[in-house]
Amino acid sequence: MADASHPRLSTVPGGMPAGAGRGFAPPRGGARRASVAQRVRGVWRTTPGEIWAFMQREPASFWFLNLYMFIEYVRPQIVYPAIDVLPWGLTFLVLALATALGEGKLNRFPTVISGLLGFYTVVLVASSFTAFSTDASFAKFSVYLNWILVFALTVNVVTTERRFFVYMLGFLLYSFKMSQHGARSWAETGFGFRDWGATGGPGWFNNSGEFGIQMCVFFPLALAFVVAMWKHWGKWQRLFFLSFPVTAVMSMIASSSRGALLGGALTLAWMVARTKHRFKVLVPAALAVALVIAVIPPEQKARFQSAGEDQTSTTRITYWKHGLEIAAQHPVLGIGYGNWLPYYKTYYNPAGQLPHNIFIEAVAEMGYTGLFAFVLLIGATFVVNFKTRKLIRTLPGDNAFIFQMAHGLDGALVGFLGSGFFVTVLYYPYFWINLAMTVALHVCALNKVREARAGGGRVPVQHAPEPATSHAPRPMGRGGYYRQGSVA
Repeated sequence: MADASHPRLSTVPGGMPAGAGRGFAPPRGGARRASVAQRVRGVWRTTPGEIWAFMQREPASFWFLNLYMFIEYVRPQIVYPAIDVLPWGLTFLVLALATALGEGKLNRFPTVISGLLGFYTVVLVASSFTAFSTDASFAKFSVYLNWILVFALTVNVVTTERRFFVYMLGFLLYSFKMSQHGARSWAETGFGFRDWGATGGPGWFNNSGEFGIQMCVFFPLALAFVVAMWKHWGKWQRLFFLSFPVTAVMSMIASSSRGALLGGALTLAWMVARTKHRFKVLVPAALAVALVIAVIPPEQKARFQSAGEDQTSTTRITYWKHGLEIAAQHPVLGIGYGNWLPYYKTYYNPAGQLPHNIFIEAVAEMGYTGLFAFVLLIGATFVVNFKTRKLIRTLPGDNAFIFQMAHGLDGALVGFLGSGFFVTVLYYPYFWINLAMTVALHVCALNKVREARAGGGRVPVQHAPEPATSHAPRPMGRGGYYRQGSVA
């Protein structure tokens, strides 16, 4: 299969093929403009036939990585036991790893996030060796190793804008499968309240709380995807993809999870605060919040009013206090990765449960060193997404997809942090997949910039900025492209 570096498989702003160097002679006049328009449209086509045609040219590692994500989020082998004949997730992950190595990939770990992830891994392994129960630590080590492999594969395989588009589209479709089910189940009850709440697919999201968190992650990514792609779609595509964020919000309510609604509210507030058009979007955002409040069942509103005083709240507060006590007693490396339950049941309460807080989970199990590493990864995610947006702004043409998805990844992290503050989900997919996508998107932006500057850094005439200090014409190269260094 062809590699992403092949000039026919990717485009740069203005439609110039990737790899177009000094020997590239773009078509003249109307032919060149038509060719440009066709290439730009081709990047954003979302029909199954066009995506299938794209996938046929992609390397095996990209196929297997997408198949792994499908298995991880949909779990068809649980829905249809007849096909449950292999550990499909592990199989596709191993195949993705083997083919990526065979294709010469897995040799790059870009951005500061990769280094910080290495630091976090060292702390986690060290805490496992010094753990209260090393057996408990290493019994769960495969879970963390899985996310490390997914991270390494994602940042080394999903390296072009079109690949990221397809990868993200798959992620959104898997999440939409859950959100439409949650929305329908809520509607079937007459939009009423259920103690157990709606749940997602089998596996990671087969609990209303975890399902609500996934909706908090899904909502900002779906909204960013819609904003970026809006002008490329017709009416029916717009209506279809608008149902993604709408059903995500409906599923947050259907989950009956206070944490999910809080995470969704924090995400919306973050997105409004971050946009340049905050006054323009403030009114529709306020109307959306008012509508959500109006349709929340009275029983769910009552749960918010009793927050901090009901048994669920007081029990979790007790766990948090005990978690801080454990961290004070084991400040450097904690009680060991995966050791909360055996330690807590031994020294606190034989009937104890998990800490119900991602930060307490980190500091109790890996000490303040582990908490520090976790916070660094959170901060680095925001920094890298900021750098991605700053980088892509240097390019002319349509770069809304990368720009908006960087905002969406920020929003997804905010949603996870807000809703994950009340659940023990540090080693669920949310944070680690978001981390991998953040680095992969930055790699895509870097590659797009490199492609735009290939062959002397030519930039399309129609998009080149005018110099601020002079109106004199700048030197122009062959084919209507400015030479490197001639753009102010």
